[in-house]
Amino acid sequence: MESGKLLYFKNLKQYRDETNATIDTNYFSIALKNMKDGFVERFEQFKTNKSAFAFIVNPLNTNRNEINIEPFGIDAGSLQMKLLDLKTKDSWSRKFTELKSKLEELEVQKCMHIAQHKWTALKEIPRVEALIFGAWNSLPECYSEVKKLAYAVMTIFGSTYSCEQAFFCMNIIKSKV
Repeated sequence: MESGKLLYFKNLKQYRDETNATIDTNYFSIALKNMKDGFVERFEQFKTNKSAFAFIVNPLNTNRNEINIEPFGIDAGSLQMKLLDLKTKDSWSRKFTELKSKLEELEVQKCMHIAQHKWTALKEIPRVEALIFGAWNSLPECYSEVKKLAYAVMTIFGSTYSCEQAFFCMNIIKSKV
């Protein structure tokens, strides 16, 4: 953007070339820097909650002590015991080993379709969320504390998205008033 060549902004470049418009690249450079800084700030939390996010696909190898369970109202002792139990039961622990393999296969399929520009084929690939929820839903209720933590972590994204959308709309309304 700063060079004025607009290499990565083909629509803006096309507009400039077709209309001979003057593009204030300094304005756009500042806007892009602000967006980048905003993303870094917002996604910083993902680094601190890395173990919690890893837990939903790999509960058998996640360090439970690195996950802040306090906001979810989960009994730490019960969670610890059920995680130990889950790890010792081959039939249940196998579910998460299979889940991890399926997720890896999905990523390979996605990359292949993208590399071959098969965009409609991407829609036919099973959704990651469906596989993750399927694995957790298959566990019996005796693992309720473990499931509660997994579902709590999984719903963070939906509730965060809803809040962000609401604040975005409020900012639009506020700027028009």
